[in-house]
Amino acid sequence: MGRVVTMKLGILTSFANIQKLVDQYCEACKELGVEYVLLDLLDHDWISKIRDAKVDGILVRVYGTLQEYKSLFDERLYIINEEMKIPVYPSRKELYLYENKRLCEYWMTLHGYPHAKTKIFYRKDEAKEFVKKADYPLVFKTNGGATASGVQIVRSKAQARRYVRQIFGAFDYRLSFGKVPWKKGGIPVPKFGMAQKHYAIIQEFIPIKWEWRIIKIGNSYFGHKKLLKGDFASGSGLYSWDEPPVELYYLIKDVCEKGNFNSIALDIFEGTNDKYYINEIQSLFGSYAPYQVKKDGKPGRYYFENGEFKFEEGEFNRLGSNLLRVKDFVQILEKMKQ
Repeated sequence: MGRVVTMKLGILTSFANIQKLVDQYCEACKELGVEYVLLDLLDHDWISKIRDAKVDGILVRVYGTLQEYKSLFDERLYIINEEMKIPVYPSRKELYLYENKRLCEYWMTLHGYPHAKTKIFYRKDEAKEFVKKADYPLVFKTNGGATASGVQIVRSKAQARRYVRQIFGAFDYRLSFGKVPWKKGGIPVPKFGMAQKHYAIIQEFIPIKWEWRIIKIGNSYFGHKKLLKGDFASGSGLYSWDEPPVELYYLIKDVCEKGNFNSIALDIFEGTNDKYYINEIQSLFGSYAPYQVKKDGKPGRYYFENGEFKFEEGEFNRLGSNLLRVKDFVQILEKMKQ
């Protein structure tokens, strides 16, 4: 800590609701002695400002709740990384997978990773035929949405048919209102701006005991258990610091080597059948405690060395794990300069 690094980083700012996360990046840079500049991705002249900043790399926090915002970030990060040749962290590939359940499904299927059987339909007739013959319950999902938002367990054929009509339109796609989520708690309000339209993500329902959150940032590994609240573990707010099985650390290591990922969290179901299923791949994730794993009641991290995982005691996830991210990014950029 405190080592002065001759490096200048850009930190992307955008929407107000991610400002706290941006501030954590700033604090991490100050603590590490890394020069930084804030760059507003929403500025009308964002290209010239980023070009004039002459940074070695850019730290990114994105906001992907709305598909329009997700598209905005994907497009502008493409220009920054691919055309302007500025490295970004997490990588553009990692960020492309972020809040994109369709893409994660394609990627996991291609590489043979265990996950719930998933069907993605862009044809209404195919979706109707599938729900007509399927076994229930099924899980319907939106493409984005954290903490189980946008996830609905559908328990009957009639409910599934209504869902399909809503997202594809009862008569014509141009008349589709979409599947509109509602505000939970207090006065119910339809969130029309977040409606899902014109495609269906349908998964098999897997009875689970709990969900494991497994994290890799650089060569630091963490894991803890997310407990069920009703049908869901994501967003339950219930945690246990039981140590994950070591095979889950090997799983995330393999995923990151396959995808060339640096900063990834896997949410992994542990089914009642004692099998593991990757539920989500996220490059941006919260770390509300200054640690994300405990061994014998002591916080720390695991790291991989000489063919095995070893434990080191300490609080490594301060500043929302962004201290780790900045350190890892600086090391990557230093290697690129050699």
